[in-house]
Amino acid sequence: MKRILTFLLTAIAIALPAARAGNTFREGDVLEMRLSGPPEEFTKEFNVVLTVDEGKVNQPLIGRISAAGMTSTQLASSIEQRLKQAKLFTVANVNITPTSFLRTVIVGGAVRLPAKYNWVLDFTLMGAINAAGGPTEFAKDTVRIIRNGKAASYSRKAIKKDPALDPKVEPGDFIEQEGD
Repeated sequence: MKRILTFLLTAIAIALPAARAGNTFREGDVLEMRLSGPPEEFTKEFNVVLTVDEGKVNQPLIGRISAAGMTSTQLASSIEQRLKQAKLFTVANVNITPTSFLRTVIVGGAVRLPAKYNWVLDFTLMGAINAAGGPTEFAKDTVRIIRNGKAASYSRKAIKKDPALDPKVEPGDFIEQEGD
């Protein structure tokens, strides 16, 4: 029993930093903001659901605030500072709760199951192609990752020969298996 408990605690200790590392806000993430401190009648308009759009969230009365790459705590601190700088509140306790960290990649082209797939922390190009059922018989060797409007091409044969060449896939990527 002691071995099982030790194993579980070790597994949790290893998994927690990896889970936390992926929990910064990115494009499309949805979060809930609650403001406390001042009387409720003054904070109602700040208790809102926000979506990260172009790396920022739009806040009532203080405008757009950078959110991409920040944790919930960092974003809450940034909003608190802006509310105080704008002299809207002298005391502002902001609580940010992520409601959706659903991050996806789209895999298309000459694959058996083209679709949108949930992104995971260690997702690679070949992992995404395999999640989509693998290449069809019409697939060429070339696979493209389109990220932020820029395309990069990769060879499946080269990756098969040297798995170290298999690039990580990021949320929002479009993966295209080229075909005839």
